[in-house]
Amino acid sequence: MKYKIFNILIVLVITLISGLLFLSGSCKTKTAVIVPYIPPLYYSCLEAQADELSKNYFTNKGNLKVAEQTYDGLPFVFKGIPVLASMLVDEDTFAYSSIKFVAMQSGAVGKLRVGESIDIVGINRGPLPEVEGSPIEAWFNSDGTPITSIVNGWLLFTDCIFLPARSVELPALGSPVFAPLY
Repeated sequence: MKYKIFNILIVLVITLISGLLFLSGSCKTKTAVIVPYIPPLYYSCLEAQADELSKNYFTNKGNLKVAEQTYDGLPFVFKGIPVLASMLVDEDTFAYSSIKFVAMQSGAVGKLRVGESIDIVGINRGPLPEVEGSPIEAWFNSDGTPITSIVNGWLLFTDCIFLPARSVELPALGSPVFAPLY
């Protein structure tokens, strides 16, 4: 009789624990993050803080010509940016710190939600030209010099991809490291 009650108690405890484990596992919501195509060049990007990069171009310690020669045309990643309503310029344009980011995929910025945290990877095009509404090719002469003056203090990034924060390991292991010029 003792063994029968003991066996029944063991079965009840095991059933109770199994049920709790099942319930705890089924209550978790798992969402898959769908990552867009990222060009191979972007995996060797430089990780930087927006203000640090801007200082290299526009402060008295920075040198505009040297910064342009060193950083223009390179991919950069900016991590953990909290999205605010004021940053969502339009469906394709995002503004953070003193950087204007233009999306690679049309409408990508329109899909961002206020309050989420994102990583942005894109190509640094240097100081933002004053010309608005024209294709980027029209902003520069054939030798790469700007046709018009620049917007002092602002950088332009194009071909940008907006990723959920920490969803992709960028830069890849072994990539170069951002080093300020000053």
